[in-house]
Amino acid sequence: MKLRGQESLLPTTHVGSYPRPVYMQGRVFEPGLHAPEFPGFRERELYRAAVSAVVHDQERIGLDIVTDGGQHYENETDYEIAELFHYLPHRLRGYRPYGDRIQVGQYDMPIWKPTMSSRIEWERPAFKPVIEAVQDATTLPMKINVGIGPVTMAILSTDNHYGGDLPAAAMDIAAAYNAEFKDMAARGVDQIQYAEPLPILFALLEPSQWMLDVINRSWEGVEAYRVVHMCYGHEEGQAAMPEGGPMGDKIFPWAYGIDCDQLHLEMASHGFTDTKVFSSWPADKDLGIGVIDVKNLTAETPDQIADWIRQTIAVVPPERVCVSTDCSVASLRRVVAGKKLAALVEGSNIVRSEITGSL
Repeated sequence: MKLRGQESLLPTTHVGSYPRPVYMQGRVFEPGLHAPEFPGFRERELYRAAVSAVVHDQERIGLDIVTDGGQHYENETDYEIAELFHYLPHRLRGYRPYGDRIQVGQYDMPIWKPTMSSRIEWERPAFKPVIEAVQDATTLPMKINVGIGPVTMAILSTDNHYGGDLPAAAMDIAAAYNAEFKDMAARGVDQIQYAEPLPILFALLEPSQWMLDVINRSWEGVEAYRVVHMCYGHEEGQAAMPEGGPMGDKIFPWAYGIDCDQLHLEMASHGFTDTKVFSSWPADKDLGIGVIDVKNLTAETPDQIADWIRQTIAVVPPERVCVSTDCSVASLRRVVAGKKLAALVEGSNIVRSEITGSL
């Protein structure tokens, strides 16, 4: 795949969020469409220092594509993933920062849904301060994980406006996302990513055309590299494999209809048993593989990661493969996250050398 116009073989990254430095605690951004960009200059300075620190960690480890590390996530608490459901919706017209408790299948999260009280629309840039913090910290290619995709966001919202018309709500959310993504691309973001946890959704309901229409509406005309992340959930660091095991056979080939540049799938947590579903991988998409099990505190070995990459490139050309984590590393200690990401880079380098013939 290409990074800023240059070919990059097996580029390395991670899903998005990263453990906070010890001085970074609590909320950074206030909720609400009309909230100020930062509550105060002290919070701004602390936040930017934290983003700089974790970006420099990623540079030192050797990742090719860095992220902001989700430093606005309150990951020193048991509510670490709350901002996934709240940050962007809170900054869209029509949402209110309160709602029902999130309950999906086996998940019963101590996190409330945002409430749709009127039509959902985009009004102001949401990720501007996040983008600026990363740009001040590095010149490397940047990926921003914006949180939950429009289909899942509609499902996980309290509906006080759409009368239960889930596709209509999801389509308005997608249109609002689209406006935000175009603003992000104009600000220089290289890659934009969100999570549609299809392995979880499709364990509960059947794939439908309206879902594809919604996802594709969110990416329409966006001049940035577009990534859809599909995982099995990461609530409180627990495994969430549906009964019957991995869902690759149900997700694909349906997900090939998604108009994006990369589909990223959690793989390490189930030992790459889903590799067989990649045999018909389409020529118009890159494949992101998770080689780090974020629900396991033990760091993977570079040799194990290299073997998983070899399994993948036996069915998908290496020029279309990106190496990443299963999901967020934010719930790990910083030293553990660092060891895991270092193994990711080293394992990728082993296979790169085998392909290019270099030492």
